[in-house]
Amino acid sequence: MIEQLIQSLSTEAAGEALSALCSEAKTKAGRAAVEAALGDHAQLYALLRTGTPKVRKNVYRLLGALENPTDLPVLTEALQTETTLFTVPSLILALGSLGAGDVLLAYTVPVSESPEQDKHIAAITAALDKATQPLCKTQRELLHRLPAAREILCVAPKGFAKELQEELDTLGFTGRIEGDAVRVIAADVERLYHATAMVEALLPIAKNVPLDPVSIAKAVGPCIGKQYRIELRGYLKDRAKLIERLKPRLDGVNAPSDYDCELRIECRGDTADLYWKLWNVPDARYPWRCETIPASIHPATAAALVRYARKLVGDVPAVFDPFCGSGSLLFSAEQAFATKGLLGVDLSSRAIAIARSNAAAANSRARFVCRDILRFQTQRGAGLLVSNLPFGNRVGSHRANEALYAGFVQKLPALLASGGAAVLYTADGKLLEKLLRSNQKLELVSVLRTEAGGLSPYVFSVRKAVKPM
Repeated sequence: MIEQLIQSLSTEAAGEALSALCSEAKTKAGRAAVEAALGDHAQLYALLRTGTPKVRKNVYRLLGALENPTDLPVLTEALQTETTLFTVPSLILALGSLGAGDVLLAYTVPVSESPEQDKHIAAITAALDKATQPLCKTQRELLHRLPAAREILCVAPKGFAKELQEELDTLGFTGRIEGDAVRVIAADVERLYHATAMVEALLPIAKNVPLDPVSIAKAVGPCIGKQYRIELRGYLKDRAKLIERLKPRLDGVNAPSDYDCELRIECRGDTADLYWKLWNVPDARYPWRCETIPASIHPATAAALVRYARKLVGDVPAVFDPFCGSGSLLFSAEQAFATKGLLGVDLSSRAIAIARSNAAAANSRARFVCRDILRFQTQRGAGLLVSNLPFGNRVGSHRANEALYAGFVQKLPALLASGGAAVLYTADGKLLEKLLRSNQKLELVSVLRTEAGGLSPYVFSVRKAVKPM
């Protein structure tokens, strides 16, 4: 697909091909694939000299998406020579993606010479503001302590509130479970930032507030920081209109990309629940999470899952992940409790390379092997097996899973030590449940449903069946 698009760059369809390549380059893996297929950017540079304005615009977009520092001199020169106004916003954003702050801050927006040019000048100005805004961001610190003790809602991954409650207890918080959250009362919020099984921490403001700007602003009161952003959830009408009407009534300054705090508005019909969200700085809870793959599990879910799994076994276990990906579950297990060993296996050499890199960054003792689990041999089974299996939509397919899951479940008893247990996480739950129930060497202990990016994965807890006397 990518190779075909690159071949089209020398045809009249170059503009469309460039646009499609921009879509391919939206992910880290996609950027790597486009770069590998291009070889170098000579063909793109040639299009900047010979292409139509539409083609040049899409070249700027693609160079911005690729974020290759070697393009900086070419883009800098283009900013000085480009005369077609509607292409300039894409050029500015490309320079912004490369961190060309000195170039952008020295740039002067052209003066509009006609009503027809007004919209282009406005677009250039908006692009320049967006590209330079990160250069002007304030260095922020975590909110370490509240003025007084108050309720804090600690949100867990769906189905794992008990695991979060247990972790919070070890950190010195006494919490009450409410649905998929744990409510605590505290002023010292710095300790909360060590809770690895927590998705987010919210300060409740008010419940069942009428959904109009005056009522919301009155309920919110003073902002807990100088700058804020508004997160509006579940609103079915004109979102932009409500936010614009609300901003002048709130204390502080609305700064969606450079803020001290987030005002969360959870809408239900004509009323809303209001919260301040803590945590406005980069998340430092997962030092091993340097690089991921598209199917990587959310780190808070990984943390909750391994705590959930640990309760299935008694002795300190050796932990094994047969579909380890970038290593999230093994690193989370190492972070949560003592282990006798940590071993990950994956068929993807790229995933194993990322996992090893993450391990080095976090000084982890986890080991990783690139191997097909169906051909993997072990002399000693694991006390605890925890894995995020291929879902069949983000990775692989349901049809491919039929053979993979069948082979894996047949092999699973041999992968477990006597008394060992497994916790398996997948969205292809009906297939896996059928296979687990039909294997007499395994005992299906429990089935849990959780949530991940709009999907509802299953969590299966399995024990190696005890041989009859």
